Formats: sequence, structure tokens, C-alpha cells
Amino acid sequence: MGSGGLPVSEVGIARAVVAAVRRVPGVADVSPGRFAEAATYGPGEKVRGVAVGRAAGTLDIEVHLCALYADSLVLPELAARVRSAVRQSLEALGAGLLRRIDVAFDDLRVEEA
Repeated sequence: MGSGGLPVSEVGIARAVVAAVRRVPGVADVSPGRFAEAATYGPGEKVRGVAVGRAAGTLDIEVHLCALYADSLVLPELAARVRSAVRQSLEALGAGLLRRIDVAFDDLRVEEA
């Protein structure tokens, strides 16, 4: 439930997840998916890079992203930071019970010097 006791839409959840993930150091951006489109659909809107599912009253979140390459990059650590940011964002939103957060790295971006 969101603020005011109304359920938060899947698109609203996906927008919040995208905003949270983009703030995580080491994330270049969300990705629309590599082999199949990862997106959440709503009336007249599509949020690419995040798939939100509901099952038995719980949320399943799938995040696709492009990581920034660095010598110190450790993908499992970056995935843990992304999961933490998503979890905090959904708690602040009051989106409901979270079952799982899957993180898929679709690409790496190398910053030019």
C-alpha cells in the first residue's frame, strides 16, 4: 500500500526503482534488456529496464542495467548495492512485501578519459 492506503501501481514501482538504481555509484543506467525487452507496462506508459511482478501479494523485481567499468568493479558487490537501493526505495514508497530482486548486467560502459 502506498501513502493514503492506496495500492501503488506497477508502473509507479518501476519508476521508483529506476530512479533509485540510477543513483547507485557504478551504475551507468538501466538497460531495456539484452535478448528480450525488460519493461513494466501501464496505461499509456512503458518503463524500460525494470519488470515488476506480483504473486500472492508479494513483489518480484527484475532490474536490467549497464554498469560502469572500473578496475575495482566487482559485480556481486554492485548487485548487492542495487538490491539495497531498490529495497529502501520500495519501503519508502510503501509498495508492499518484497519477495525477490533479480539484477541482470546487460552491458558494461567504459568512460573515456
